[in-house]
Amino acid sequence: MLKYKTYVKILSLMLITVFGGAFIYVYIYAKSYPIPLFHRLSLDAKMRFIRDLNDKDHIDTIIIGSSIGLNNLQGVILENSSKKVKRVLNLSSLGLTTTQVEQIIKLISLFPNTKRVIYSSQIEDWLGSFLLADKDIDLAKKYIQLGKGNIDLSYTFYAYKHFIEFTKHIWEWEKKYANNITNHGLAFDHTGSVPLDMYGDKINHKMFSTPPIDTELYKENPLALERIVKELQSKNIRFYFVVAPMRQYMIDTYNYIHIMEKEFIHKSEKITINNGGKFIDLHKKLHLGDKYFVDREHLNSKGSLLTAKEVAAFIDTHE
Repeated sequence: MLKYKTYVKILSLMLITVFGGAFIYVYIYAKSYPIPLFHRLSLDAKMRFIRDLNDKDHIDTIIIGSSIGLNNLQGVILENSSKKVKRVLNLSSLGLTTTQVEQIIKLISLFPNTKRVIYSSQIEDWLGSFLLADKDIDLAKKYIQLGKGNIDLSYTFYAYKHFIEFTKHIWEWEKKYANNITNHGLAFDHTGSVPLDMYGDKINHKMFSTPPIDTELYKENPLALERIVKELQSKNIRFYFVVAPMRQYMIDTYNYIHIMEKEFIHKSEKITINNGGKFIDLHKKLHLGDKYFVDREHLNSKGSLLTAKEVAAFIDTHE
């Protein structure tokens, strides 16, 4: 039988090896993969993407929003089509309500040469009213300031505390998220947008024909929108509110969607214009058919190319 002291030494060595190895694993992979700052992979991946940008001071245009901003406006097309837009950052992330977008725009302070903010939105951004933790915003800001490919011990310890979540996302990354052929794909282009190459069998057929469950626009969201516009105006940053297209079938078939869409457009336009912003309704202007949609309100890459060109022309006209 092993002596007690020998047993303790062996056990201690085994524990040090296991936990030490896990810490080293986190330190190495945290340089290249998202760490769970918000415990929302899309948002965490966007923070990693921004941390690794080389030219933060060159960014003059920022897209904000949920997946409606992430997928429905191509930052690359904006850069190539507009005479005014030079460098775009798409700060959008899956599932953000307007109340959460209001919190995320605090990160704009990291981009000192921002001239304009584009909010691509639809009714689902107002179907709920949620908040992110303020401490997570501060955590993300300092994380971004680490710079490309960098991680320090404090953020390594943070990721280490959430080892299972962190490791799970690494294992799933290439197969599940590093693509632009599913609704949860996070294959960012150099601006942080994700144009969706979803056609034929890759279309989300359930969401293509199924309306959202919620039937109420939460009043906190238009209030948050008003604060967003006022805050940006106070910093001399131009604000553009873009109503993203929705499948006309949804509006024609479901009366409650027709009512919500009408209210959403009326309120967002009034708030934007009354506070010095610019407003464009791309649903009304473009009349996009079903061949440009991957579901009820997300566009494929051909559709998001058209919206980006339209927004680029709108910006050039108003500036």
